[in-house]
Amino acid sequence: MDALQERVLAELRRYAANRLKDVARGAETRELAGLLVEKYGYGLAKALAIAGELAGVPAPDLGREIERVVLEVDPDAVEHRSRRWDAASAGLSLPRRG
Repeated sequence: MDALQERVLAELRRYAANRLKDVARGAETRELAGLLVEKYGYGLAKALAIAGELAGVPAPDLGREIERVVLEVDPDAVEHRSRRWDAASAGLSLPRRG
C-alpha cells in the first residue's frame, strides 16, 4: 500500500503543478485552482481507501498532505473555503464565444 500511496501523492502533486501553470498563464485563479486540487485530492484519497478496503489493509489518511498541496496552490485556501461555505450556491459564469 505504501507504493500505491506514493503514486497517488505524486499524481496529486503533478495535477497541482498543472493547475499552477494555468494560474501563471491567466487561465485560472489561485482560488479556483486550489479548489480543483482539493476536490481531486479527496477523490484520489477515496479511491485509495477503497483499494485498501478491497485489499484488506488500512488506507492512510491523506488529509494533511492534501491540505499542504492545496495551500501551495492557494495560500488563502482556508479563507476561500470559508467564504464558499458562507456564500449562496456556486455556479459557473463563462463568457460566450463569438
